Amino acid sequence: MSIVIFNILGGLALFLYGLYTLSDGFKKIFFKELKDILKRLTSNPIKAVGLGAFITSVIQSSSITIVTLIGFLNAGLMNLGQAIGVMLGAEIGTTITAQVVAFKVGIYYFPFIILGCLLFFFFKKKTIQVIGQIILGFGIVFLGMNTMSQGAQVIQEIPFFLNILNSFSQTTVLGILAGTLFTAIIQSSSATTGLVIAMGMEGAITLPAAIALILGANIGTCITGLLASIKSCKSAKRLAVAHFMVNTLGVLVFSFFVLPFSKVVALTSPDLGRQVANAHTIFNGLIVLSIIPLLSFLRVLVEKIVPGQITEIERGVKFLEYKILNIPSLALSQAHKEVLRMGRITKGMLEKSREVMLSGDKDLIMVVESEESSVDELHHILDDYLTKISSQGISKEESQKLAILLHSVTDIERVADHANNLVEISEFKLKSKIEFSDLAEKELNAMFSKAIDSFSASIEALEKDSQEIAQKTLSLEKEVNSMGDHLRTTHHSRLKEGICKPEAGPIYLEIIMNLERVSDHSENIASGVIMGF
Repeated sequence: MSIVIFNILGGLALFLYGLYTLSDGFKKIFFKELKDILKRLTSNPIKAVGLGAFITSVIQSSSITIVTLIGFLNAGLMNLGQAIGVMLGAEIGTTITAQVVAFKVGIYYFPFIILGCLLFFFFKKKTIQVIGQIILGFGIVFLGMNTMSQGAQVIQEIPFFLNILNSFSQTTVLGILAGTLFTAIIQSSSATTGLVIAMGMEGAITLPAAIALILGANIGTCITGLLASIKSCKSAKRLAVAHFMVNTLGVLVFSFFVLPFSKVVALTSPDLGRQVANAHTIFNGLIVLSIIPLLSFLRVLVEKIVPGQITEIERGVKFLEYKILNIPSLALSQAHKEVLRMGRITKGMLEKSREVMLSGDKDLIMVVESEESSVDELHHILDDYLTKISSQGISKEESQKLAILLHSVTDIERVADHANNLVEISEFKLKSKIEFSDLAEKELNAMFSKAIDSFSASIEALEKDSQEIAQKTLSLEKEVNSMGDHLRTTHHSRLKEGICKPEAGPIYLEIIMNLERVSDHSENIASGVIMGF
């Protein structure tokens, strides 16, 4: 009995480790490129499905694909429609693993392991080492399959296991439930499928029971996405819900036809292990084909289940064009537009950070974090673009304008950092269940307004090259600093009188400090406009 358990669990552990090694190797070679492809080639549902199938078959994990999509949605790199298409493709791509492991490899896992180790340990070139890692991963996957098969051979002789498997054959619901729970625990539908195929190869399970377990695995694999979406944006939550709905509804429909479906699948191959793999592929393929025409309806449905407005994240450049660098005046004009756009994104971040402080809107926290990343990207791109302009033959007036833009880009990026800091402070306040008094909230809201006005004026001064508006910014900066000093003094007085909660003090003062830094950077931008560098 213990030998059977060790063989099955040990084989499963080897299988999971082999799958991890294989997936990690593929990611090292392809994942950076695949992420770039994933962002671009999703212009229509068919392309998105094909792309999801390709990527998942390469990285050998639908869970990784789903989690990656959630990351892209959080970062504003994709929309929900694109992500759902790729998700459906992942349903097909994940069946490739089952088809590979259904081969009866016998002792042929040893050549894979030996060759993989030789390439991984005895070559210094990184690419060859990673190829060795991939081959080694295949070898360990096959070794795990072989070990599980040895355990499955003995299962046939143990009445207890035979009774359980017989129950799965007779009661589809039990098989689906078992497959769901097992996959949810080990977080890998491929591993569940691999174990079922191993049992099928040794005749330790009937095809209807195997199909029931695989149907359950399709539900269990959704748990990873649901968990990953808990602290994600609304679009990511909607994707996870869509993934769960598609798989669960598909399993629900197929559960009524397991016996006739198994008879059809039995015609595809004389080998039970291959039949299991084929059942997995046919089921997932049919589900995807039936959902593709209903993509618009699915999207509307998940938007009703997870209601709320989605804030689109602006990413990348809109005005820069490297082909016009040899015309400095035109390139500067376009760079000026991009800097102003960067400023408007940052102003929006400040407004959202105030809203988070006042309302505790968790969705806005993720939006600000994504926008901060977008502003960072713009900072690096603009810095490079402006530096390239400076290497051209430019006039003194153009040189002054370029210097103002370079300094402004840096200050705008710093303001975005402070907006993100303010959101993080409010997030800590929420998690720690710290509350401000009504008076403290009113004071901070007033200071927020003054700091936002200061930054907004500096961007307007930069846009219009207005000395008058720049001077207004300097006045607002002084008002913000004066307000900060006053609020610190009144805070300390309230603290001594026991009106303020001690735990709220550091957060209150941190918010004041960050708002002062915002106005300081606004002053820098305005000063650049006044002095012209």
